[in-house]
Amino acid sequence: MRTSHMNILKSILCFIVMMIPLSAWCDNTTFEGNAPSTVRVGEKFQLSYTLNASGTDMRMGETSDFDVLMGPSQSTSRSVQIINGNVTQSNTTTYTFVLKALKEGKFTIPAARVTSDGKQYNSNAVTINVVAASANVPQNSGSSQIGNRNQSQQSAGNAKDIIVVQSLNRSSVYEGEAVVLTTKIYTRANLQQISDIKRPDLTQFVASDMTTGSQLQFEQEVRDGVLYQSAVSEKQLLIPQKSGKITINPTEYEFVVKQRTNTGGGFFGGFFDDVQMVRRSAVSNSLTLEVKPLPQSSTKTSGGVGDFKFTATVSPTEVKVDNSVQLKLSVTGEGNLKLLSLPKPQIHSDFDEFDPSENVNVDATVKGYKGTKSAEYLIIPRREGDFEIPEISFTYFDPSQGKYVTKVQGPFKIHVEKGDGAASQGGGQVTFSGNSREQVQYIGKDIRYVHSNTEVNIKNKFFLFSPLFFVCLLIPAVLFVAMFMFYRKKVADSMNVSGVKRRRANKAAMKRLKKAAQYMKEQQRESFYDEVMRALWGYLSDKLTLPLSVLTKDNAKEEMEKHNISSEAADAFMNLLDACEFARYAPVEVAEPMEKVYEEAENVIGQIEDQM
Repeated sequence: MRTSHMNILKSILCFIVMMIPLSAWCDNTTFEGNAPSTVRVGEKFQLSYTLNASGTDMRMGETSDFDVLMGPSQSTSRSVQIINGNVTQSNTTTYTFVLKALKEGKFTIPAARVTSDGKQYNSNAVTINVVAASANVPQNSGSSQIGNRNQSQQSAGNAKDIIVVQSLNRSSVYEGEAVVLTTKIYTRANLQQISDIKRPDLTQFVASDMTTGSQLQFEQEVRDGVLYQSAVSEKQLLIPQKSGKITINPTEYEFVVKQRTNTGGGFFGGFFDDVQMVRRSAVSNSLTLEVKPLPQSSTKTSGGVGDFKFTATVSPTEVKVDNSVQLKLSVTGEGNLKLLSLPKPQIHSDFDEFDPSENVNVDATVKGYKGTKSAEYLIIPRREGDFEIPEISFTYFDPSQGKYVTKVQGPFKIHVEKGDGAASQGGGQVTFSGNSREQVQYIGKDIRYVHSNTEVNIKNKFFLFSPLFFVCLLIPAVLFVAMFMFYRKKVADSMNVSGVKRRRANKAAMKRLKKAAQYMKEQQRESFYDEVMRALWGYLSDKLTLPLSVLTKDNAKEEMEKHNISSEAADAFMNLLDACEFARYAPVEVAEPMEKVYEEAENVIGQIEDQM
């Protein structure tokens, strides 16, 4: 009997031991803490803990590095799902604290604990970096046309919140030597998009864009002791075309910034602020590049500046008369490869030479264009014999050595045999009496009889001073006056920047709407509404010849009415702007359909275009 009881106890214990890991495996309860990674001294911020169940007796980890101003405030959300008749529900409980940073440093708040279904759960520890009060700390603001990045929610009123910096990777180069111009944006404001860029005049350079990607990639960077979000806006490869000191003027940017407007004071003011979009401009620094002249060369140069390899090949070297020979010249390396000139070979006069076919395959790098530039010549021998293409020299300037370098290929020997069609055709035909085709003689056909008729018909009518003479004299003068007037009109039109913008406003707007249609097709809602707003504001700015910085939602309607645009069209324009701005942040069910917004944008631009 006692043995039977012992066996029963052992079975129960085994069952309990087996159920322990099973119950642990079935427990999917999580308890996670979350807070900003970086805050300023004296700044208020939220520390939240999320439990995917119902909980009680929640306690935050003890810390003396922060003041707890409020909390915990508890919020609960429930969701119910019915799938194939099966009903499932889930609860989420969020505990929120408001803390204040007291001093600089990196601090860790210990794990919090909570009780759920009789069990105790511990959260993760939360680490927060506290920086000086003068630094501006970005917070997660989601994505925009500029790209996904962390940004500040501080007011955009400080002029140092947005800084644009131009820089060169070298301050002194040789004429024809590559240099990279980088434009970088530093921001502590909540940037939404770049609405306009006025770039410097780079006509003294050959410029190529090296910017990769359409969105800016922001990262944290400390500048002058202040924490910014920084991103490279543009990177250009420049090759100077003249020597001396060249000034690169500033780049001017216009941004759209999301700015908070405080509508209430006290402790809760930061949680109930309004948000508005404002336009901000920023101007970069100017730069001076010293361009050294190339030294004089005793030989003819290719104009190449960099590090290159030169090759030349002839194929085949044994042919028959009238069969083709290919001569290929190739320069490979890094420098101003696109701009240099390939050497021209000296081809024997007994060869027919055709224009070369050139090929350029390069990529822009920090040292210039890297790749290959080649030329292929097709030459055809017209008589048999042994011929030679003299050596081909390629001279370029190497900045690393500070001197000219000459590469030589050849000479190339070509043996030409008699072709199948080289036999004489009979009669007084072609005879080669020398070593070149210039010495060809035509026999039997170089004498022609002269007519012996001596009658001469003399006409009394002269063209000089006839009516036709004066008509022919007058036509060039009329054409010259007409061309002069046409040229003056074209110059006046091109100098009238406002007129050019006004004429091209509709075309530019349609181009942006076409891009918005692509976003609509790809179901990129936020990008679609941003592009429609850019099309509307850009069209209105060009059509009214007013800068974007002057136009606001408050004065746009008034400006349209000044230009004889009907109030109905102006109201439709403003309502469409409001619909786009609302749709960017509204849920899909509440926002206007993208197809309807696109159609209204085309209609309202067409109305204004007809009225103006």
